[in-house]
Amino acid sequence: MVLDDNSTRRKKTKRADGSIGSIFMHADKVDMCLMALGFVGAVVDGFTDRLPLLFTSHMVNTIGSASKMDHDAFHHNINKNAVAILYVAGVSWVACFLEGYCWTRTGERQAAKLRAKYLKAVLRQDMGYFDSHATSTSEVITSISNDSLVIQYVISEKIPHFVAKVSTFISGYVVAFVLSWQLAMVALPLALILLIVPGWLFGRSLVDLSGKIRSEYNTAGTLAEQAISSIRTVYAFVGEKKTVAIFSSALNASAKLGLRQGLIKGLAIGSNAMVFAIWSILSYYGSRLVMYDGVRGGTIFAVGSSVIIGGR
Repeated sequence: MVLDDNSTRRKKTKRADGSIGSIFMHADKVDMCLMALGFVGAVVDGFTDRLPLLFTSHMVNTIGSASKMDHDAFHHNINKNAVAILYVAGVSWVACFLEGYCWTRTGERQAAKLRAKYLKAVLRQDMGYFDSHATSTSEVITSISNDSLVIQYVISEKIPHFVAKVSTFISGYVVAFVLSWQLAMVALPLALILLIVPGWLFGRSLVDLSGKIRSEYNTAGTLAEQAISSIRTVYAFVGEKKTVAIFSSALNASAKLGLRQGLIKGLAIGSNAMVFAIWSILSYYGSRLVMYDGVRGGTIFAVGSSVIIGGR
């Protein structure tokens, strides 16, 4: 019967562990080439994001010591670094184009192959499969559309974004160590403890809660679909109130999970205030380096910006 409580309980089945490589199972040689070019573009995009700070620090230091330089040397240093930043901007444009076009193109190609193979596999099933799995035509169409769109979004957006962020993190510390290894050594544990680790923990919590919320909504949606499709049976056994109660229970569970998700999101956003604490420590130690080790102010600012932005 549709009102059976077992139909509303989540079945706790063990899923086989999958790998990130499994989403590329439909990639051919063209897709491999596109992904290789997109990977290079994402890496270069991440590196060029922090590289201008290296030249900006030189420009700031040149401006700070303008009174001690002659006119020609001052203009030469400013123009040299400005041209270098212009070259970096050109390389960044090409890298961003490769990153965006190649990953988006291969995402569309692989998603199209996935839709075709998924539909072909479903159509090859016998009629007993649809009866035993309670699969409707709309459910098949929805599964094809939603699942393929999720995979396409992961390939087109999430993977290049992840590669670019990792590249930005690495390049940020490379620039920081090149400019001032003392300040970079102080900033490294601060960024790990106060920025990266909390962000990772909050991210995992949000992913887990999103999965639970989706499961609760699926339970409520399945119940509503079964009740409406068998409305005569529900009415015959006077099960309207019980159906509404079970449906409301599923929605209440998802609402509680939504409150927890909002709380974790608030904590995650609030943890960005740790940036000010890191800046205060770096400013203090940077002032010591300026006074006793001869490090210049533009270098201190560039190292701090590179480490903090790379850590976020």
